[in-house]
Amino acid sequence: MSLQTAVRGLTLSAQVAGQVEGLITSGEWPVGTRIPPENTLVVRLGVSRNTVREALRSLVHTGMLEARPGDGTYVRAPSELEAPLVRRARRARLEEALEVRSLLEQQAAVLAAQRRKADDVRQLRALLEKQRRASEAGDRVAYAEADAALHRTVVAASGNAFLTEIYEYLGGALKLSVSPGLWDQMLADEEVRHHAALVDAIAAGNAAAAERAARALIEALREALLPASKPRPANHRRRKRR
Repeated sequence: MSLQTAVRGLTLSAQVAGQVEGLITSGEWPVGTRIPPENTLVVRLGVSRNTVREALRSLVHTGMLEARPGDGTYVRAPSELEAPLVRRARRARLEEALEVRSLLEQQAAVLAAQRRKADDVRQLRALLEKQRRASEAGDRVAYAEADAALHRTVVAASGNAFLTEIYEYLGGALKLSVSPGLWDQMLADEEVRHHAALVDAIAAGNAAAAERAARALIEALREALLPASKPRPANHRRRKRR
């Protein structure tokens, strides 16, 4: 995608902002990129300097761009959704974050079971196998990477682009279960079993079973992170965290 001369109209700055946003969301201008200076944009777009400034200010306001006085304007976020969502997610209590994640992932699992394609199933099974191998090897980092990728793939298989985008930006703030600092071998083994049930349900097109598996994953996580929320059997013992 390249910058095009804007069409004269009442929303000229909005047209410019839309073009710049498109370059960012498409990845052509990735995060950290210093965008062309105002003079260059004025010439390439065929609009006034004030129009360019107004357009860039609107994107700075959304958090997609960052103006650095004396240096230039840089891409800060790949979407106008990311900055405010992540800021808000970081202020959420742990229980709130778990509830939001539960809502998103259960619905995504239902939709994935209804809409999954063959490629989605193949990718999910491959990621599940990576997660299983990482769990058996006690590889915390590999486990976290495979787990996060598996959840993103389930959400993407829902076929809902808006849900996928929201989850993509909230994922880092809400994905609390598998950071290396929270490693627990028994929790990892339990999660692998639930993930296997989730993948099997999606592959079979069983929406109810997929929803149950997604819910079971959250409940296992809640029990691990908030042990007071659910009494544990007296004879149930976890291995000491390493």
